[in-house]
Amino acid sequence: MNLRDSARAAADTIAERLASPQDVRGLPHRQGWWPQSLAHGAVGVALLHIERARTGQGPWKRAHDWLACAAAEPIVGGPDSHLYYGAPALTFALHAAADRPGRYARALDTLDRYATKALRERLADAHARMDRGEMPALAEFDAIRGLSGLGGLLLHRDVHTDLLLEILTYLVRLTDPVKHDGQLLPGWWSHLAPSGTTSPEYPEGHANNGVAHGIAVI
Repeated sequence: MNLRDSARAAADTIAERLASPQDVRGLPHRQGWWPQSLAHGAVGVALLHIERARTGQGPWKRAHDWLACAAAEPIVGGPDSHLYYGAPALTFALHAAADRPGRYARALDTLDRYATKALRERLADAHARMDRGEMPALAEFDAIRGLSGLGGLLLHRDVHTDLLLEILTYLVRLTDPVKHDGQLLPGWWSHLAPSGTTSPEYPEGHANNGVAHGIAVI
């Protein structure tokens, strides 16, 4: 068996074990059960089945079942939502599942309203933070939890181009150097450690250049 066949067999095995939400929800999960999480919940599993269905590797019913599981609880919006959790994550998966015009259109319109409301609030907060001369948290701008990831979602959806332009304007402003304690620092310099928390190992913070959590995503 070559490497491709081995990978396909592993994917088939994983998909079978995750065939039904009812078979999985009762299992112990180290990170807990987060239905609207791409990383730890039903949205991520739905995306697995969506991609398999789109390529003829599995039935659409599994994808629909997992999407229904993800959407069964109240949608998480506001500051707690981001590309990997809540309304934006569910939007990403539903967009992938919309294999023909009109499918999930109503649900996507509703989710877009959640996402754009949160985006506008977060943009306003980010510009207010800049105006005060404060350092950003990584979660303000990174690809996982921040505005870069949410902008990527809008680009992927090809909707609300006016709001996408506002995000791009913010990201450009983020690259402007700022003065802190008499020192000139990159605008994305964070007072936090790479973990996203304060740490004695990074008493002055750092400038993250990574793709997931840093300025390289721009």
